[in-house]
Amino acid sequence: MDPTTRSLPSEDVHRLLTGMYDDYLRGDPTAIDARLAQDVTIFDSASDALVTGLEELAALRGRRAEAAAAPSAPAWTETSLTVEDLRVREVGGVLVATWWLRVDGTDAHGAAVVPELSRNTAVLQRRADGALRILHLHEDVRQEASPVA
Repeated sequence: MDPTTRSLPSEDVHRLLTGMYDDYLRGDPTAIDARLAQDVTIFDSASDALVTGLEELAALRGRRAEAAAAPSAPAWTETSLTVEDLRVREVGGVLVATWWLRVDGTDAHGAAVVPELSRNTAVLQRRADGALRILHLHEDVRQEASPVA
């Protein structure tokens, strides 16, 4: 692609999302936060309350880490996160994106688990420098990861 050619919004959103999920798998919350607006709002699948801002997101991450360390926590490890069926449209100067997220993983013995599937919606805005930031994210897990039958 010619570097002066502007990419399509869906390509930009796909790049942001796949980068964010790669950051997640690497355990890099700072890189994830750089993709979010400072006052982001999130309906996270791990919390009923609306998360507002990066401080509340950091607190949620702490609670998630505690829950993952509990003896009753599911024993599986996420190995890949894949954006599927991404749709992007522009509405009044913002981008609205919807997609399915497939989370593949393995159990404690290395065997594949049935993937987790969630449907997601994000509202994104392009900054003056051209970078996209997520203003709002909504996750809705529709299929929990589970052992393969």
